[in-house]
Amino acid sequence: MHPLRPVLLPVLAACAALLLTGCGAGFGAQSVQTYAPSDGALADNGSIRVLNALVVAEEGSSTGVISMSLANHGNRDDRLSGITSSAGTVNLTGAGDLPAGSSVRFGAGTSPSATIDGLKRRPGESVTLRLTFTRSGPVTVRTVVVPASGDYAEVTVAPSTPAAESSSPTATESPSPSPTSS
Repeated sequence: MHPLRPVLLPVLAACAALLLTGCGAGFGAQSVQTYAPSDGALADNGSIRVLNALVVAEEGSSTGVISMSLANHGNRDDRLSGITSSAGTVNLTGAGDLPAGSSVRFGAGTSPSATIDGLKRRPGESVTLRLTFTRSGPVTVRTVVVPASGDYAEVTVAPSTPAAESSSPTATESPSPSPTSS
């Protein structure tokens, strides 16, 4: 037997172990991190998950539409009670009910829906949204304002209906003719 063999075998085993364990990057490995395969951002508080959250705004507009999905992975119903942002005033309309095991979509023309008035950010800039719920803890998500073009061209705030356009009769309408007697 060669005199270096008893020393060489443990050294080779230690080197092999170091090389093989170098492939695992630990808990911070990129393959372990949450990845959003979309333009929007992801966030969660354990039972409620915010998916693909972003704000769509036309260039030069002071109003943006919050587009996102909320998924309730918990075993109890919950309700979105509010959304706040330092980038403007958030208007939440419709019922924010989140039944257990289901999801709700927010966007232009959906119910519920949310818009930011007085938007202080332009497309390409980041915005932080804080969502509060009646049962679950709050969720804070930092996302981006995207322009209302391309895939987002249809995601815009609907124009408001003027008060003059109502369903009441106007002066130009005439009453239906009355039957004539013979």
